[in-house]
Amino acid sequence: MSGGTPLKRPNILILMADQMRHDMIGAHGHPVLQTPHLDRLVREGVSLRKAYTESPVCVPARAVFLTGQLPHRNGVFDNYTPLRPGVPTFPRLLADAGYFTQAIGKMHFEPVREGHGFRRLWLSEEIPGSVEEDEFLQDLFAAGFGHVEEPHGLRHELYYVPQPSQLPEHLHTTAWTGRKTVEFLRERAGSDEPFVCFTSFIKPHPPFDPPAPWSRLYSPLDMPDPVQHERERAWDTIFIKRQHRFKWTRPDFDLQHVRTIRAYYAACVSFIDAWVGEILRTLDELGLAEDTLVVFMADHGEYLGDHGAYGKRGFHDAAARIPLVVRWPGQLPAGTETHALVGLADLPPTLLSAAGVDSAPLSPDGVNLLPLLHGEVGRVREVLTGQFQHGPLGLYLSMNERHKYIYSAADDLEILLNHSSTLSETENLAGRPEFAQVGRDLKEHVLSRLARDGHEAAVMGGDWRRYPRTLARGNEDDRDPEGRGWQFALWPETLRERQNA
Repeated sequence: MSGGTPLKRPNILILMADQMRHDMIGAHGHPVLQTPHLDRLVREGVSLRKAYTESPVCVPARAVFLTGQLPHRNGVFDNYTPLRPGVPTFPRLLADAGYFTQAIGKMHFEPVREGHGFRRLWLSEEIPGSVEEDEFLQDLFAAGFGHVEEPHGLRHELYYVPQPSQLPEHLHTTAWTGRKTVEFLRERAGSDEPFVCFTSFIKPHPPFDPPAPWSRLYSPLDMPDPVQHERERAWDTIFIKRQHRFKWTRPDFDLQHVRTIRAYYAACVSFIDAWVGEILRTLDELGLAEDTLVVFMADHGEYLGDHGAYGKRGFHDAAARIPLVVRWPGQLPAGTETHALVGLADLPPTLLSAAGVDSAPLSPDGVNLLPLLHGEVGRVREVLTGQFQHGPLGLYLSMNERHKYIYSAADDLEILLNHSSTLSETENLAGRPEFAQVGRDLKEHVLSRLARDGHEAAVMGGDWRRYPRTLARGNEDDRDPEGRGWQFALWPETLRERQNA
């Protein structure tokens, strides 16, 4: 079977780790990280080693994943423009085809309970709202921890300060999300109705707050140092600069602080890995493993000091390249990998094809990856395009298997990177004669694509639409990267107020 309808429709289990870098799996070569259960998935599945998010921030990345459409087509450009209710999504198509659709953990939907095709939601949202809308908070209250105002870690000026969780291990959001997934699998065992379960862990998204004893798992001295060069400051985009302001970070952070950040981030990943292990064991115990297609993935990465940056909102590999492993026993070869260029938009047509459901209603920008996963083709595209924000803040990507062309409208800045290694991404090749042709070709590809789809906010007269550079000169609202105000304000209704009401 290479892309047609399987004899039996598989269950589909999607495990997403928010803001997890592509290089944070032990079996993929991390020198320190312990991920025995993700390593098992690598041994039993197919690793897509050149997988990228088309939009390196939470809500747009998830919109691409749900719809199979690039941001300029689905209209989701930042965390403040949610996916429209009722838009076609792959879980909606699977629900219409008879699948039970379940979402667990962080969804980042607006409205919060808008399911986008998921029949049932068990939520643990990154920035909690009302208790009535968040099952994790309800369980936290029932356990007597309603006094903890920021149960997912202290934000504000402590956002990038490594910190042990205020919660015990069994009440941490990672444990809650993993446990609810195990509960769901036990509930569905024996049912003739296939399921799709989207389990989305909040971590290792900051704050980096593993619970004890996980917080003591790694020594900062063992962590790889960030890759950066002083020359990079000359072409930092507005987003790298502004993230420093609202994340309270600096490009010249003390190295020991950066190593500690990386140690706590790694501990968050290992804690997720432990729950991946529990989920895989439950599949085995219930006899569901052979009938379940498992995807492990992230929405985007995290700079962790690479290139003097923190957070995401950039197209360096640290922020835009993601882990992606697919296991389907008896259908896909085990222990293989591909370096073909793939994106989040490819997942909806792939999952729908595995379920025998037509993806045409999505009109996806991605392609069915099943032939690639089977090793029947060597590549699925020559060029991958991406975008974050639009208009005067637009950040655009066009990349092939070796080079990335990036354009930042706010800075009127062109960047050309060789992404064959992390170190090679520290040098901007734009303007060098020997790379002029590859830069022109990649630029033309993304401009042509945007113009073809009528994305007038980006293209004018066959070139980039230029805007006044006032934003890049520092006149903008410094408090967040989209100028929408201080995004880490205290909750309008704290848990303590709710508890004492």
